[in-house]
This record gives sequence, C-alpha cells and structure tokens, in this order.
Amino acid sequence: MGKSNQITVVGAGFMGGVIAPVYAQHGYEVVLHDADPEVLASFAARARPIVASLIPAGPQADAAITKLIDSIRLEQDLATAVAGSFLVHEVIPEQLPLKQALFEQLDGLCPADVVLGTNTSSFRLTDICSGVQHRERVVGIHYITPAHIVKAVEVIVTDFTPPELVEWTRQFLASIDHVAIVCKESPGFLVNRLQAAMVAEAHRVVDEGLASPQDIDNMMRLSLAPRWALWGLLATEDLVVNKRTVHASMRYMSDMPNFAHFGGTALLDKMIDAGQEGAISGQGWYRWDDGYDAIVTERDHQMSQLLEWLDQRDAMATIGIKEEGAS
Repeated sequence: MGKSNQITVVGAGFMGGVIAPVYAQHGYEVVLHDADPEVLASFAARARPIVASLIPAGPQADAAITKLIDSIRLEQDLATAVAGSFLVHEVIPEQLPLKQALFEQLDGLCPADVVLGTNTSSFRLTDICSGVQHRERVVGIHYITPAHIVKAVEVIVTDFTPPELVEWTRQFLASIDHVAIVCKESPGFLVNRLQAAMVAEAHRVVDEGLASPQDIDNMMRLSLAPRWALWGLLATEDLVVNKRTVHASMRYMSDMPNFAHFGGTALLDKMIDAGQEGAISGQGWYRWDDGYDAIVTERDHQMSQLLEWLDQRDAMATIGIKEEGAS
C-alpha cells in the first residue's frame, strides 16, 4: 500500500479485459497480464466497445478511446507484470487449483505491503490462500457484470482480514467511482447467494406450471425490481409492509413441503417484540423520522416516476427478447 500508482490485472479475458480499462480511466497506470499471447493480442479489439462507453461522445472521442487502450501495458511475464504495483488483482478462470497456484506465486513475487485481490465469485479466501504466507493482504474484490457499469463491488473478508485492509479497499473502490459491499466469506457471498435463491424459486415455479417465464419476468420488472432498485431489499420491506405481516407470511410458507427455509429468523422475532415494525412504527431495519404519511407519499412518487420512465422504454423488445421459449 505504498506510493505506487500502478495496478496489475492478472487475466486478460472477459472480466479482466473490462476491469483494466476501468482502472486506467481513473488515472491508474495499468499492467494487464495473461500467459496466453493470443488473449493479450485480442485485448484492444475487445476493449474498444467497453472503453467507448466510458468516454464522453464528441469529435475527440475516438482518439481518447485509443489513447486509454494504448495506456494499458500488456505483459506476458508475470514477474515483470507485478513489479512495482501496489495492487495485483487476479481475474483468472474460476478454478480453485489455478487460483491457489497463482496466489502462492504472487505471495513470493510481491512485497508484503502489496495488496492481492481476487475476483472470485464463489471460493473462500481461506481456500485460495491455503499456501499463502502473507494471507493478511489478500482480499476479495468481486466485480459484477457489466463491471464498467455496475457500481457495486463485493469486498470479501474473513477472520484474517485486518480492518485496515477493509477500509483501504473501500477507499480504493471509491477512487474509481465504485461502492464497496462488504461481506464475510460464505457460499455465494452476497450477490450470488441472494440471486441464486430467487432464480431457483423462479425455475421451480416454471417447472411446477404455476406461471410462465414471461409472467415471472413481468412481475419482477413491474413490481419487485423497481422497488429494490430504488430502496434495496430490506428498506423496501420497511416501506411496504409491517414486520408482523412478513413474519406471518414466512411462517405460513415454512409449514408447506419444501419451504422450511422460509421460516422467520430470531432477529425478525426480536424486532417484532420490540415494536420495530418498519416505517409505520418509525423503526425497522432503518430509522424513519419523517412521519409515515409523508414517507408513503414520497415512496409512491418515486415509484411512479420510475415506472413511467420504464414504460417509455420497451426494454424487453429493444434488447431483442422474444416471448417464445421454455414452457
């Protein structure tokens, strides 16, 4: 964590080819490494549409795109690539043996004050670092596709992660206009755990013949997703329903076959006992001080604006989705 301004991205494939330009756009000197010369050779062509979305349109845009891409130094030799960097960010294929071998190698190549980041979306830091001596400088920095657009980045930590590294990672991500979402290591971390739960239920609903893929997606687009986009999952719960109703619904579903995991949690029970019902009581997952009527009025105004904006853009048709498919 010294005074260097250089970052090395290890892996020039799908994600590495996106993350490297993001770092370069924000003023960092970037070295992009890949052991495969063909992957490195194809980087510029693959990066151009990504970089084009980062550069303001105008008569100088094309030259600016080329300049940013050319600023990224391509390097096939790993030792040369990491020399002088303050951060080495691994973005190689999601295979645990490959990551373990790489981090053992990086641990030997990089001084102890160099931060080693991994873009893993599933593996525990504990497992990746099984052969790493200085594992206290390893942190998960997991970008979400498309990484140049989605601002949230999972920061994965574990028992051996010092608080100073967590704060350093927050500040680093803020420097590239991204937001750190800190999560302790666990299967699926945060994004994939929540996403997998929802997708699995959607698959079951289709499989059981309860609803079509189109109706499931329309339900998401026109109800749940806009609310979550505005306020997130738990704030939405505070805003739209009291905790006793949530509790009753979860208990009802948990009594059905295959739904035992829908039962309420001890924390939810504690909130109900304390009268923390959500916005209606002034306290839930968050504190609400503005009065329920005013909160609901603003809630409905924000929701109406977003739904109107979405209605003006037929996103499903524009992106080329056809209704024919699984049934």
